[in-house]
Order: sequence, then C-alpha cells, then structure tokens
Amino acid sequence: MPNLLISPLNLLRSSLLSQAFASCFVATHVPIVFFLAYVAAGGEISSQAVLIVILLATILGTAISFLLMRHLLAPLSHVVTELRAYRTEARRPEFEIVRNDEIGKLMAEVGSLIGSLEDKLSRLRRQAHTDALTGLGNRRWLSEVVNAEIAKSRRSKQPLSVIAFDLDHFKKVNDEFGHDVGDEVLVAVAAVARETLRSYDLIARLGGEEFCAFLPGCDIASAAATAERMREAIAAVRLDKMGGRGFTSSFGVHEADLQRQRFRDMLKCADEHLYAAKNMGRNRVSLQPMPEAVGPA
Repeated sequence: MPNLLISPLNLLRSSLLSQAFASCFVATHVPIVFFLAYVAAGGEISSQAVLIVILLATILGTAISFLLMRHLLAPLSHVVTELRAYRTEARRPEFEIVRNDEIGKLMAEVGSLIGSLEDKLSRLRRQAHTDALTGLGNRRWLSEVVNAEIAKSRRSKQPLSVIAFDLDHFKKVNDEFGHDVGDEVLVAVAAVARETLRSYDLIARLGGEEFCAFLPGCDIASAAATAERMREAIAAVRLDKMGGRGFTSSFGVHEADLQRQRFRDMLKCADEHLYAAKNMGRNRVSLQPMPEAVGPA
C-alpha cells in the first residue's frame, strides 16, 4: 500500500502538468463538494439558495485555482527577473531550486548554462587582456585597469610613476638566433619584471619588445631605482640557445602629473624618456625631467 501512494506522489512532485491537473481538479470540484456539504447540513434546496451556493462555491474554486497556479508559476517570474538583471546589470543569477518538476529542471538548466557561459566569457576576457606569449597583461588590459589606480592616487595624493622599457637591438636577436629564441628572450624579460616589481604594480607587454609598468605610491627616485634593478637583472640573464650571450634593455621613467595627465599622456612621457635612453647609448635608465641617464653606458 505505501508503494502505491509513493508513485503518484512522486509523479505529482516531478510533473508540472500533474500539479496543474490536480489544482484544476481541486478547484473544479470545490463547488460540488461545497454544494453537497450544504445539502448534507440540511440546507434549503430552492432555486435561489442553490444558485447562491453554486455562485459562492464557484468564486471560491476560482480563487483556489488562481492561488495554486500562481504558486506553481511563481519561480518563472523569479527566473525572468534574474535573467533581466543578468542582461542589464551583468549580475550573475542565483536560483534556489526546491522543486523537481519541469520548472525546477528549467531553473537548473538555465543556471548550468549561465555558469558555462560565464566560464567561457571569463576565458575570453583573459585572452583579450593577456599577452599569450609572456602571460603579462596587454595594452588593452593596462588602459582599462590603470585608470582606477590613477583615480586612487589622486584621492590619496600618493605619487604614481611609469616605467617604459624595451630590449636593445632585439631585431638582431631574431635575425641571428631566430624568432623562437626571441620569444624565449621576451619570456625571460617578463619573468624578471615580475620578480622585480611588487605584486600590486601593473606590468604589461605593449607589443613587440616594448613593456610598460605603472608603480602606485612610487616617486621618481623609487621608480628609477626599481628600473635600475630591472635593467641589471635583465643584463644578467643568459640563454643557452644564445650561446651564453646576454642582452640589454633601456628604460624611461616618468612621475605622473596626476592633476593634468591621463593614461596616454603618462605613457607618452615615459616613452620620450625611453627614446632619450636609446639616444644616449642604450642599456640605461633615463629620468624625467633630467636629460642625463642613470646606469652604465
């Protein structure tokens, strides 16, 4: 006997159609039950009395049907609200699945689909913002995240410095040893940059052999010292595929004018000082506003 009851109950819990049928059945039979109860209680059986009883029972049955259907379909309204917020506010939907019927399964599938979509979008964002070779951020990523650091430095009235650097005679490395070795050189430079900079400094490969770093809380002297350490570390790198030969780099350092300069202005100034380092013999750090260089020629 218990098994005979379990199967219909499971069917009722797992089928929206069964729940809707049960709701309609209950609501439809309320007038009949109500009328039979009226007669059984000795109520007056007149056309007027019967009409009133049936009318009241019908209204009650309709109300019950409405409430039951509203309860059954309420999760759909929640799904619509969450999906609208996801579309307009990019807020990931949260579905609490408490039912095992088609609506519960729909919510589970939508949640799974959005989770899969978010994972793919996350990978695409990382690919769009990451240099595939070195694993550093790219120019697009830097231009997006640096504005928050600029605003933060303005509020806190802390300095913000920029280091632009690239490899000296990198074309000769590619021509002599091949692009594969050139790629290894870039990867090695990226590793040196990560080790030299602080965890919250922003470092990106702008393209080719060009790199840029933003150093929050660093004035020109501190940034120049950091650039010098990086220059020395890069010059000390040796690759077997280059026969133990090394390579050098040049640096331009600029302390941002936070009240007047934007990202592109800061980067342009750092680039100008980098070119000054190149013109003065390479393998050196050129500072702003001084034209002279720091480090060996």
